[in-house]
Amino acid sequence: MSSYGNVVVAFLYDGEEGVEDGGFSIDDFKFNEGHSGGEVDPTEYYNAVDGLTGYTLKTGLYQIISSNTTVLEYTPGVWEAYATTDDKYGQGQIIWDMYSDIPDPNNPSVPDAAQPNEYEYDYGQGGDQCTNTPGYEEGCYNREHSFPKSWFDDGYPMYTDIHHVVPSDSYVNTRRSNYPYGEVGNATWTSTNGSKLGSAVSGLGYSGTVFEPIDEYKGDFARIYFYMATRYENVIDGWDRNSSSADDVLNGTSNQVYETWYLNLMKKWHTNDPVSQKEIERNEAIFLIQGNRNPFIDHPEYVTEIWGN
Repeated sequence: MSSYGNVVVAFLYDGEEGVEDGGFSIDDFKFNEGHSGGEVDPTEYYNAVDGLTGYTLKTGLYQIISSNTTVLEYTPGVWEAYATTDDKYGQGQIIWDMYSDIPDPNNPSVPDAAQPNEYEYDYGQGGDQCTNTPGYEEGCYNREHSFPKSWFDDGYPMYTDIHHVVPSDSYVNTRRSNYPYGEVGNATWTSTNGSKLGSAVSGLGYSGTVFEPIDEYKGDFARIYFYMATRYENVIDGWDRNSSSADDVLNGTSNQVYETWYLNLMKKWHTNDPVSQKEIERNEAIFLIQGNRNPFIDHPEYVTEIWGN
């Protein structure tokens, strides 16, 4: 009997005669061919970076999470991935959308679809998927590049990297556009679940328009951004030239990666909203599909070990 993540594989010999000469063998049996697959011990996955700190640690992580990865097709690959990566109740029916979910204030980590005005989307092309927004909330869900695709000039494999391409209400996705995440001082628009668009709060270190997700998911997005800074270390230093909003966030280096105001904000969100069970399960599901992990979910301490306090 062998165990692969949540799957146990066993073979039963039902012959009439006894097993002799060491039993039987099965040749060329493969499970999740193409990458290691399955649930892994994060300590073993990150063995190569033991003892490293600072940007040397970041480069070591880049080498780990950039190896033996699978590049998905945008259609149907990303759509199909959501069946397991963002399965809200573990039944393959409802998508977990961070832009529309309204947490129970008494038990925010457990979704219940019971909060006032909360709406949800059915999974699948026969459900509530769409490629064009109807122009209002609660119409359909699509694919949100939480790290805007214009910042990396629509390049691959970033375009279909499901660590940062998340399902979202199509209209909220449109309103977010390619604005940086931030904390809003004066909201010009607020979604049903409380996500905000508006001018940055005073003291943020940035005075432009920002999009602010609700507190329950700020850490999720921060860890996505630390992942992007690490996974694409080899190319990210040139992305600040792709758009003005990219230049507002990226500092043109491959080590610090983000402007100081943005780095401080992401570290704050990372600290204030610790890793959730949702993130852990999503990270595991992505590993089974894409073959790599988000190190900052497995090891939240890597953030300060790389970028300091």
